[in-house]
Amino acid sequence: MIIRIDDREIQATPDQTILEAAGANGIYIPHLCSHPELTSYGGCRLCIVEVEGLRGYPTACTTAVKAGMVVRSDIQPINDMRKEIVQLILSDHPVGCLLCDEEEECATYQSTIRKVGATTGCRWCPKDQDCELQRVVKFLSVKEMIFPVYYQGFEVEKEDPFFDRDYNLCIYCGRCVRICQEHRHSHIISLNQRGKRVTIGPAYHGTHLEADCEFCGACISVCPTGANYEKNRKWWGTPDAYHPSVCPFCDLNCDLQLLTRDRHVMGALPPGDPHQSGGELCVKGRFCIGELVNSPQRLLEPRQRFPEGYAVIDWPAAIDQAAGRLRHTDGHRIAVYLSPDLSLEELAAANHFARQVLGTRHISGSSVTDNLIQMARLAEASIAAAEIEHSDSIISLFLNGNYGYAPVTLAVKRAAARGVPYYQIGWFNDTTTRVTAQQLTLPPGKERAFFRQMLNFLEKGSRANALIREMVQTIRVSTAPTFILGHQLLDLTEGSDLLDEIRRIIELTGARVHVTLPSANVFGLLSLTHPLPHAELAGMIHAGAIDLLYQVGDAPFGERPPVDYIVHQSPFPPPERLSADLVFPAATWGEISGSFTLGSHERKTFRAVVPPPGKTLANQEIFTRIAKALNQKEVKFILGEVCDHIPAELRPTVTRPAAQSRGQARVAPPSPSFPYALVQEKSPQLFQNISLNAVSAGMRRILPENTVLIHPADAAKLGLKAKDVITLESAGHQATFPLQVRSLIQPGFVYLVSPDTVRFESNPCPVHIRRSHV
Repeated sequence: MIIRIDDREIQATPDQTILEAAGANGIYIPHLCSHPELTSYGGCRLCIVEVEGLRGYPTACTTAVKAGMVVRSDIQPINDMRKEIVQLILSDHPVGCLLCDEEEECATYQSTIRKVGATTGCRWCPKDQDCELQRVVKFLSVKEMIFPVYYQGFEVEKEDPFFDRDYNLCIYCGRCVRICQEHRHSHIISLNQRGKRVTIGPAYHGTHLEADCEFCGACISVCPTGANYEKNRKWWGTPDAYHPSVCPFCDLNCDLQLLTRDRHVMGALPPGDPHQSGGELCVKGRFCIGELVNSPQRLLEPRQRFPEGYAVIDWPAAIDQAAGRLRHTDGHRIAVYLSPDLSLEELAAANHFARQVLGTRHISGSSVTDNLIQMARLAEASIAAAEIEHSDSIISLFLNGNYGYAPVTLAVKRAAARGVPYYQIGWFNDTTTRVTAQQLTLPPGKERAFFRQMLNFLEKGSRANALIREMVQTIRVSTAPTFILGHQLLDLTEGSDLLDEIRRIIELTGARVHVTLPSANVFGLLSLTHPLPHAELAGMIHAGAIDLLYQVGDAPFGERPPVDYIVHQSPFPPPERLSADLVFPAATWGEISGSFTLGSHERKTFRAVVPPPGKTLANQEIFTRIAKALNQKEVKFILGEVCDHIPAELRPTVTRPAAQSRGQARVAPPSPSFPYALVQEKSPQLFQNISLNAVSAGMRRILPENTVLIHPADAAKLGLKAKDVITLESAGHQATFPLQVRSLIQPGFVYLVSPDTVRFESNPCPVHIRRSHV
C-alpha cells in the first residue's frame, strides 16, 4: 500500500505501524521507548504525529498504517511538543554531554574540562556519541534547559558481574523490563518504587545474581542511554566497525557481530542493527569474547623451557628446536592432541601434519570419550535449535541451560508459552524450570532403571510409573515430539548405557532430537581426524609407548606424563605442572578465518577481523614452517590446499571403539553414611586449553570452578553459609572446597564444576558434607 509521510509517498505493509513504515523508508521520527523486538508501548510520547482524519496527535509506534494515510511528522507544532517532553526527561538527567555552548570546540580540540561526575561527564558517559537521547536532542535542536534540574544522585550499582547500572542516566523507557519479559521470558527485572525514586532491577533491590539472571545482556543491548552498560567495554568508546561472525563457545555457533576499535576486539553484540537487536546470545557469547581475545594471559612469543625456567626465543630457533626433536622421534611414538574448538581448516591441517609430516596416527583430544562419540552420532540427526519451538511436546534430559545454549532454552520457553507440554528430567534448576509441566529428579543410581522402565513400556507394554505413562502418551499423540539431550550426559559414569537406551527410546517414539555439546567443532574433530579415544591413547602414554606429545589448543594432562618431550601450540599457556618443553603462540578465533560444522552438511564461516597480536602465527603457518624445516617443502597448509582435505559430507568416526568399559561402572545410591549426591561436571566454559573463568571475573562469579554449590534448603539444614569451606567425603575419596549457596541445583544434590576430569569415583557420587576447619 501507499501512504504519505511529510509529503513523501512511501510503500508500507498492512502489518506495520507508522513508525515502522517510516523507519523502513529512511524517515526518522524521534522515539525512545519503541523497539522492533517489543510490543508497541507509546510511553515516551516523542513519536506523536498528525494524521489526516484523526483527532489529536496519535503515537506513531501504536498506530497501524492504512492505505492512503497522510501523516505529518516533522512540523513545528509537533516538534515544539516534543521539545517540551524532552525538557521534562532532561530535568532529572545529566546534560553535560547533551547541552553545551562549547560542544563544537570540544569535538574539535577535546579541550573542555570535565563538569560533572566521572560516569556522567561531558566525554565520560559510556554511551557518548552512541546515545539515542543525544540523537533526539540534536534532531530537535534543544539548546537550553527551561525547567529546573533535579539531579537524583543515585550511586552507580557495580555489584553485578557483567554490567553496571547508573540510574542517573535512566529515562524509564521500560525497554529493559520488556525485553526481559517479552523476548527472553525471564521476568528478572521490573520497576521498583515510585515517583522520583524509581529504579529498575530485580525485586527487593537484590542483585541479578541473586535473581538467577541468565546475563544474556539483552537489557543492555536495548538501553537507549548509558544507564545499563557492560563493564568490560565501558570506556572503549564507539566501535570503528561491526563484523559478522559466529560464536566459538558451543556447538550452536550462534550468529553474532564483533565490535572492533583500533585493531582490537572490543566485544560482541547480537546480529543485526547494533541499536535495534536484543538478540539471543548467552552470557559467554555476549560478554566473554573481548576478555578472551585480549587476555593478558595470551602467549605472544615462542618459549623454550630451560632448567632455570622459560625463556623467550625467536621463531627460527623455535622451529629448529621442534624439527630437531621430531626428526629423531619415531612417528609411531608421537601423540597429537587436538582441541574441538579448532576450525575445520585447522583440524584438516593438523590431521595432515600429523599423518604426512610426523608419520603418526596417534591422534586424539581430551574431549574424545565414549560418551562424546555416542552423543555426536545422535547429533547427526539433531534438529536446529529454532525448530524446538515448533515442537508439540518436549522432554529435556540432563539439560543445564543456566549460562549457555540460549537459543535452546528460549525455544523451550516460547513453546511452553503456547501451551506445549515440557518435561524436564535431571538435577538442575535452570531457566526452563519455571515453565515445566513436570520436573522429575532421578534418584542417583536409579537413572538406568528409569530409562529401562520407559523402554520396556514402549517395547513390551510393561508396567511403568504414572509419569512415564503420561510422557509416553503425550509423545504418542504428538506430531512433532522432541528430546533435548544435555551435555551433562558426557560426564555421567553410566552415560554410555543411558545413551544406548535413550537412542532406542527416540527410535521407538519417532521423536526428533536436539543434542547440546559444549565445544564449537566436536563434529569436525571426530569427522576429520578419526581420533583414538583419549582413554586409549592416555593408556599408551602412561605405559611408555609414546616419547613425544604434541598438543594443539588442548590440555589433556594437568601434570607432565611420562614422555621425553612436549610441544604446546595454543593461544594460551599450558598448565604449569605440565612443564611443556616448547611453547608456540597461535592465533585464535577473531584473528583467523575458518569454519565450524553444525552437522554433516551445514557449516558456519567466520573471518579474521583483527591481526594476531605479538608474534603469534596461525596454526597452519606453524605446521608449514616445521614441515619446511623437516625438508618436506611440498607439504603446505595454505587455506585453499587445506580445504581439499575437508570432505563435502562429514561423519563422526573414530579409529576404533573406546575401551569396553560399559556395564562395569555403576553408580551407588545415597546412604545414611553418604546422604547427598555429588554431580560433577567438566567445565562447559573451556575454550581450547583455557577456562573462561581464568580470563573473566564475571564468569568466576556466576559459575565458579572447584567450588561446591548446594541448595539454600540444604545449607540451612546443615548450618552452612556462602564462603564456608567444606569437605566432601565419599567411600573412596575426600576433598575440600569453598561453598556457594545457589538454587541452581536441586535439594539433596551437590554440584561441582571443574576444568579437570571427574574427581570422585562415580558421577553422581554419594557423599557426606562436613564443615572444614581449614
